[in-house]
Amino acid sequence: MLMLELSKEDLEKLVKLQEIDSKIIKLELKLKELPEEIKRFEEIAQTRRNKIARIDERIEELSQRRKELERIINESYKKIEESKKKKAQAKNLEDYKEAIKLKAEAEKSIIKATKEIEQILKELNQLFREREKMESSVAEFEKKIARKEEEIQKTKKMLERKLRELGGLREQLVSEISPEVVEFYEEKKYEFGGNVFVPVYNKTCSGCSMQVPSAQYTKLLRGEGLVYCPNCGRILLIEDGNRG
Repeated sequence: MLMLELSKEDLEKLVKLQEIDSKIIKLELKLKELPEEIKRFEEIAQTRRNKIARIDERIEELSQRRKELERIINESYKKIEESKKKKAQAKNLEDYKEAIKLKAEAEKSIIKATKEIEQILKELNQLFREREKMESSVAEFEKKIARKEEEIQKTKKMLERKLRELGGLREQLVSEISPEVVEFYEEKKYEFGGNVFVPVYNKTCSGCSMQVPSAQYTKLLRGEGLVYCPNCGRILLIEDGNRG
């Protein structure tokens, strides 16, 4: 069913039906987009949680290293005590030198381990501060998510209510139009993937942006039946303020 002559009343009802359908599409799109708002907040919060996890891994790594260094320091002190005994029990120069060497190596190990522990403590302090900041940020985002979810639920209920109202209006309007005319509209709507009726602005079809031939534009101005755009096939409308 490509062409159909419509009465003025049918045309007015179909234009009204198209307006309702356009509102329904917009509301359905808004409903679809609502979860995306929450998703953006959750992604940001998850990014910060992942960073906290990496910080925790680094803290654990540094803590284990610190324990190892403390073990090295304790063993080094034991070696110093051992070197004292060896020094006291030295029977010759070689034994004496070995005791001195043992002490020097142990002291060197203590100094090296102590410096590394100092660096670890500095990094740990920095990590703990950063972790606290991240935790605070995550907590704030979780509050925002909770508030947003509550807001979205309210918006969702409102949109669903409007959709039900529009659905009722659409059902009532369709019941007032003959099945043949409704079928014509639905086929055209599917064909164009949207609006069947489009206004003309400055003698140009707003559906495809092509110039409307003078003969068809004159027919449109006179209200002589349906005028189809020769390019896209949509039904043209002339609105007040767009004449001339």
